[in-house]
Amino acid sequence: YSFDVFQTVESPELGDHELVQFESVFWEPDDTVSLRKMIVDDNVADGRTVLEIGTGTGLLSLICLTNGAKSVVATDINPAAVANARYNGAMLELDKNLEVRQVEKDSPGAYSVIKPKERFDLIVSNPPWEDGSIAKAADHAFYDPVFALMDSILDGLVDHLNPGGRCLLAYGHSPAISRLLSQAQDRGYQTKVLDDRKLEELPVDFLPGMLIEVRLGKNQIPKV
Repeated sequence: YSFDVFQTVESPELGDHELVQFESVFWEPDDTVSLRKMIVDDNVADGRTVLEIGTGTGLLSLICLTNGAKSVVATDINPAAVANARYNGAMLELDKNLEVRQVEKDSPGAYSVIKPKERFDLIVSNPPWEDGSIAKAADHAFYDPVFALMDSILDGLVDHLNPGGRCLLAYGHSPAISRLLSQAQDRGYQTKVLDDRKLEELPVDFLPGMLIEVRLGKNQIPKV
């Protein structure tokens, strides 16, 4: 790869295995503490097909695979992140069941590299939290202009989430969480905040991130 290594990082869920972080690839494990715990303790990926939107170093995808996921498709718009996740998957010898896809800048939707009839049992993401402008590749980890990615994640769930499946999203930005809950409910989805903290008592930005579960509505019939 032509990307420079920034540092090596550790995650307790991967035991003694170190991950490599390439330059410009996001790393903040406190964003996804509760999501990683759920994957390990509650076996939410075990035996399931998984999609991770915005994989970064590949951390969540690799934890899913080490905890029984049948297969994982991971996507990212940052070419360094795509290379990074592929590299870490190969180093941990988990690449057989991991496919990392490059999202193109001119088609940045959440499912732009997902086939029309491709469905998953579990969709996970630690999306960018704030509305802001993109100036360089690394900015995609922080800013979601006009929350277009959030909306595209929600808009595509009916087409890409299997009946009974779960979408788990990690956010640590209060306005984004309020918007997510409102937009999901407007679309007819079921939502649940998987956190004991009260959103109204938290600052605008906070860590660890808060986990939001989105499921298909009781009356929603997935398109086939």
